[in-house]
Amino acid sequence: MVQDHAEAFDQVLDHMPLTYPLHETLANGILEQGLDAGFDLALSWEAPVDHAFLAPVNTMLGTRAIPPLVPIFVNAFVAPQPRAHRCYAFGQHIARVVAASPWNVGIIATGGLSHFPELSLPRVGETDVAFDRRLIQCMESGDHGPLQKLTADELHKTGSHEFLNWMVLLGAVTPARATVRYFGELPRIDLAAVEWQLS
Repeated sequence: MVQDHAEAFDQVLDHMPLTYPLHETLANGILEQGLDAGFDLALSWEAPVDHAFLAPVNTMLGTRAIPPLVPIFVNAFVAPQPRAHRCYAFGQHIARVVAASPWNVGIIATGGLSHFPELSLPRVGETDVAFDRRLIQCMESGDHGPLQKLTADELHKTGSHEFLNWMVLLGAVTPARATVRYFGELPRIDLAAVEWQLS
């Protein structure tokens, strides 16, 4: 992906491959079975895959071959957004599809913790460290109940919109407890790197 006037976080993509393999069979299974299960899903062949997808994949794999990917977009910003409990249920759906398949699958969820992107200019630079630490504590303890009860209003007021991506992963790995590898309070955003080990 190349952007002429990229933000700094997208400029890291300049050295990355321009094309990536897709796992169409797994993607179609998640889509078709998800529609049958009542999830409102859509397919796109044109949605750009940006830093949120490519930076973690390339960082984790380094020089190793990148396996086929299934990029999944969660609407975290434009109303009406899916609710936290629905994202969690979708993660459980993904886990069921994977469990019935012959493939070993890794799941990566990306998105900053509390921050306000340019969609909320008056609040750019704000974070909610206390809220973010509560999210981390729930993931560490494996207590996903309070996270499923998060409302769209809470996520909006705290700037944690992108945590909906994490909710999909939590549904897929439940009841596993998280190991926090990093938590950082940066000037404009709180970030964390969290890992789940599944047996």
